[in-house]
Amino acid sequence: MLLMGESWLGACAYVVQPEPWRSYHWRLENRMWQILGLMGLAVWAFSSKERKRPAPVQLQFERFHNAIKLDADDEQRKLREKREVLLRSLADGLPQDFPKFAHFVQGSYAMRTGVVPLDGNYDIDVGLIFECTEREFPDPVALKRRVRDALAGYGRTVDIRRSCVTVTYIRNGRPDYHVDLALYVRGKSGSLLLAKGREFSGADQCKWVQAFPKELTAYILGRFSGGEQAQFRRCVRYLKRWRDHRFNSDGPISIALTVAAAHWFQPKHGPDGKPSDLEALHALVKKMLEKSGAALGVAGRVIIKIPGPGGCDLMAGMTNRKMAGFRERLSELDRALAQCYGQVDVSAACLELQGQFGVGFTNTVSQNKGVPARKGKLKRI
Repeated sequence: MLLMGESWLGACAYVVQPEPWRSYHWRLENRMWQILGLMGLAVWAFSSKERKRPAPVQLQFERFHNAIKLDADDEQRKLREKREVLLRSLADGLPQDFPKFAHFVQGSYAMRTGVVPLDGNYDIDVGLIFECTEREFPDPVALKRRVRDALAGYGRTVDIRRSCVTVTYIRNGRPDYHVDLALYVRGKSGSLLLAKGREFSGADQCKWVQAFPKELTAYILGRFSGGEQAQFRRCVRYLKRWRDHRFNSDGPISIALTVAAAHWFQPKHGPDGKPSDLEALHALVKKMLEKSGAALGVAGRVIIKIPGPGGCDLMAGMTNRKMAGFRERLSELDRALAQCYGQVDVSAACLELQGQFGVGFTNTVSQNKGVPARKGKLKRI
């Protein structure tokens, strides 16, 4: 008989000495209990390893976040002022009989996920809806040229990019900030059509594409609420700073990281009920690595689709080589975050994370907002 108080594991491993009259089946049953006991021990050992608690770095994560986030009362106010000046310049530069336009803010500014740029080149995304249809501009690049010519002037450069017209302001010979203007017209159904195409692209690359920028912004803003929304935004900003630190110009676009987080982010909390950004970010990174396109015949590619019917893959513009580099560095981020589990030395954990986020991730309070990380130590891929 088992004594009261013996553990389940002990019960599983308990061996009853058979008496001579016990049958073969009784001995077999004892052997089965032994095997089950060993299995239970293995499960317990594995689970105890998996239960390693994350390093106590929530305070350091939140300090880092406060350093890299775009301050609403400072930089955003300046960007708003510069945006208004630019829109007035555009209205004045277009002919009086040119279709009028209305504007709205989109991108990270509207989604409230902006980060301080490492190079100091702040940006804001603005959508312009012209009061005309695609029939008046069969070639969307023609509309882009009119906007570019109207904005060309001293102290700024204007470039036609595939999805926008970029206006860059120069200060002391260096880019100070830029505004990305996405140009839209109304389609037959009333939905927005985005002007796509570069200036010298072939006709098959210049087209009007249905887009839902306002709906996308509403989706991101409404995905979570309260404390979960705050943690979601922090994780988006961590990913953006990781991208800026670990890539040159070959990394994923910001909106792809934001949408990925909207799809796969899960709030995480510690035993005390307080947020655990380390666990939330780690779970998100692991989910991104799992979401490859193997089932679609494009193994090794991370597919991040805009929500809604016919949503395009935001990672489609990355070549296979760049995608391989992205997955490799995402795996390195996964490993670095995993190293922080079971770590009791906060400084050691912060040092591990500096390799992914830059020297701004520190165990001490930095007086320099958005401390820039050294770039260029990683070769282009």
